[in-house]
Amino acid sequence: MDPKYSPVNSGSAQVTAFEAQLEAAQSQRKPVQVHSRGAETQCLELLGGFSLKSVLMHWFQSEECLPEVLDRGYFVSFGPPILYSKKVQRLAARCGPDRSLTETDSPISYGPIGGVHGPVLVGSVVFKLAEIWRTNFEQARSTVMANAIRYLGPPEKG
Repeated sequence: MDPKYSPVNSGSAQVTAFEAQLEAAQSQRKPVQVHSRGAETQCLELLGGFSLKSVLMHWFQSEECLPEVLDRGYFVSFGPPILYSKKVQRLAARCGPDRSLTETDSPISYGPIGGVHGPVLVGSVVFKLAEIWRTNFEQARSTVMANAIRYLGPPEKG
């Protein structure tokens, strides 16, 4: 949900669609990826009413809501803004390795890093996470991959 595009209050089109998606994910035992920019509190309130397999908070930048996100066992993804945003770097440090994933949020171009965008930046994001976590690139990459499997669930057999 994102109030930039339309209201996110009770009964709004975004809330109705979000609730329908959460119901489908719950009934199908599927993971959920939540875009919550500017509507973190509303998203967390709605998510609390469901029993979901796993939740990923995408483009999440709320330092105030991070403790609740982590207490619930949700994942947080970090993208190219981590390369230049001190706020996002603080969030990644507070989130820690156990609940972090990466994202590209392509096709957005990131001016502070020369307008580059897309999956090509994932390696740079992992490198920055390694720096924040005070580990090496390979360990950070391995951790993010393990988190992805925990978030999505093991591959289905057969």
